[in-house]
Amino acid sequence: MRITPNHPRLRLIALLCWIVGSWWLMQIVLFDAWYPTPFLPLAILVSGAIFLAVGIAFWELSLDKRAGIVLDRKGLMLNLGHSASFVAWDNVAEVGLCRRRDSLLALGSRYQLGIRLYDPAAYIQSYEQRLPSASGPLAFLLQTLYEAFRPLRQLDDGLPKIDHLRRTRARTGYDVVIPEALLGGRAEAFITMIEGYCYDPQQRHILGKYV
Repeated sequence: MRITPNHPRLRLIALLCWIVGSWWLMQIVLFDAWYPTPFLPLAILVSGAIFLAVGIAFWELSLDKRAGIVLDRKGLMLNLGHSASFVAWDNVAEVGLCRRRDSLLALGSRYQLGIRLYDPAAYIQSYEQRLPSASGPLAFLLQTLYEAFRPLRQLDDGLPKIDHLRRTRARTGYDVVIPEALLGGRAEAFITMIEGYCYDPQQRHILGKYV
């Protein structure tokens, strides 16, 4: 079974990010006469650029035909636009709902699907960083911004580390979190589908947990 992201919601989030980013950039022109500190215009410029970049990322993700989640007898294949990875069913210790935000991709999502792993190293070995498979001026701009903000990311050489997953678990209660907008529907319904694939009569997963 293949689940595609909620494309209309992703486009709406992109438009809202562009509106907010443009508003921030307009402040430089409107209020440039009375900045209390010379660093404030730079901070406004960076904030506006970040929102514009996030908007571009969401828009390109909404056009990415490869993005989606595949459920089969072996596990979950996660192609989330910014990354691709695999979670085997026998590596799923717990799934549930998470309210806490762990990344900018959680914008526009009420909940995130959380997955706690038995063996985080196996997940890391399957992880591959990528950009949405789109083309055109926005895709080129996204690639440029992606490289520009590389030093600010928590990933090293494009791969998450054990410490990164530990920080994610400390903040959210789970090792892997997937925003609801990337699930194609409600996170609760996705948990029900996962239960149908990885239910073990001897060790039932704890579902519906809120963090």
